[in-house]
Amino acid sequence: MLQQTQVERVVPLFERFIARFPSFAALAAAPQADVVRAWKGLGYNSRAVRLHRLAREVNERLSGVLPRDEAELRSLPGVGPYTARAIRAFVFGDDVIAPDVNVRRVVERTQFGLEWPVRRPTRDIDAAGAELVPTGRAFDFNSALMDLGAALCTARAPKCLLCPLQRNCAAAPVDAAQLAALARLHAPARGPQASRPFEETTRYLRGRVIDRLRELAPGERISLLDLRGSLAEALPDRDPATFEAIVRTLTGEGLVEEGECGLRLAE
Repeated sequence: MLQQTQVERVVPLFERFIARFPSFAALAAAPQADVVRAWKGLGYNSRAVRLHRLAREVNERLSGVLPRDEAELRSLPGVGPYTARAIRAFVFGDDVIAPDVNVRRVVERTQFGLEWPVRRPTRDIDAAGAELVPTGRAFDFNSALMDLGAALCTARAPKCLLCPLQRNCAAAPVDAAQLAALARLHAPARGPQASRPFEETTRYLRGRVIDRLRELAPGERISLLDLRGSLAEALPDRDPATFEAIVRTLTGEGLVEEGECGLRLAE
């Protein structure tokens, strides 16, 4: 849930979700559509599908027990390198670094400084971070670095004078002009969606389609024409071909099911 979503937004939805699905067995037994309905408010609904598939695999293949081994974790749906290490650090207390964007930024600056004009390879940053984890304190250490990166060692305006690591930081004090130039130099290419208002993006349209299908009663379906008509006010400028392409994509991802009687959330 925390992938690409802020903590304050996640916490109440997490508590509601866990109350409804308190175990892998409960989540695995639920229809996928119910899981997607319970995911409302979080966005990136494909995460709900992957989590549901993960629960079923853990329940069926691993006797309902989440594995501790990193390779086994990464074999599960939706679990990549970061998620696997975060589970190891925060669930099992293993002495590993959970390299999210904030943690990597703090490690890179404190250990390597601001290298110009080349960025340090990610593998070097992760290796350096792994060496810093104090024995038995992975939970606290990773939490601290995440908070430090979010509050003080920010991407664009680091507050070096307030940072407790200032004396041991290879980058401090960060030169704002150099930081801005480095950010521009290494900024990822922006696609056509990035320059549009959110309400005009594909992601917004996907969310409105899923929200409308969430409103259907279990087993109820809606035709593509009626679905588009019911969203006409929210999406006044969307042509039919674009709308249909989005629905086809959601169907291909396993979020939406299409039958002779219309569309619904996939069960």
